[in-house]
Amino acid sequence: MIILRNEICDKLEGIVKNLKFVRHCIGCEGINLDIENPHHHPSIELTQKCNLNCIYCYSRLKNVKRGIYGNLDEAEAVTISQYGEPLLDLEGVKKAIEFCKDLGSRVDLQTNGVFLNEEMIKEFKDLGLDLIMISLSSFSREKYKILTGKDYFERVLNNIKIASKYLHTIVRAIYIPRFNDNELLNLAKELNGYADEIMVHQLISYKENQDLLKNVGIGLSNLGKIRDLLLIVDELQKNAPKINVTIKGCLLVQLKEMDGFVLNNITYDVFSEVPDIKREYKPIPW
Repeated sequence: MIILRNEICDKLEGIVKNLKFVRHCIGCEGINLDIENPHHHPSIELTQKCNLNCIYCYSRLKNVKRGIYGNLDEAEAVTISQYGEPLLDLEGVKKAIEFCKDLGSRVDLQTNGVFLNEEMIKEFKDLGLDLIMISLSSFSREKYKILTGKDYFERVLNNIKIASKYLHTIVRAIYIPRFNDNELLNLAKELNGYADEIMVHQLISYKENQDLLKNVGIGLSNLGKIRDLLLIVDELQKNAPKINVTIKGCLLVQLKEMDGFVLNNITYDVFSEVPDIKREYKPIPW
């Protein structure tokens, strides 16, 4: 007899059923399976420069022109930004928020959180910023330094606390199986008191950064199991019951179509080409 289902299959189905879309993904074409070639939210790219050197980052591996990508007139939301650290151009961020709010769009800011401070966050809120996404994939100074090449852990964690007082705050975390499992569990316990959401991303490796990952002991053969991603998200949710812990919406909408047997056995493509921006380009009008 071949048994295709067991308890883990039922558990995985239950996890996916209970996962909710992160607010950032609401309004994105990626969560609509009826759209054949969906685009993510339009983005405003201000700079490719960054003050960190994250070992898994794709931003430094692609040349992206400063500008607007996508049709803002039809967008429910706009992201600032998907490449580089936008707060290296603080005035550009302020102008981008004002520009998008004049169009009636929701505005989401994506940042590594290092340069934030309370005065800046209050100004962003006054300008109309709707939510802020801050990247943090560790709960220790040592692991943070390994992942980012810098020593800003305490500063970023404190800035998440401050941001949460004024804005809908999403912490974006990269899950690296058998490397930061406990880190993320402890981070979730901490964030449960103030953040709004945790969005967990699976690690993707690009040929340009594979050696960086291997050099810090990250085994690429351990990656790619959807089962692992779902189980860690479930544990994080138990550690942070007051907030929404989930995965990116374009992945979640596909997993909701699968049964437990498939969820238990499916893997994603760990190795990828550096992504291109497929949306139309326009220069920034300021």
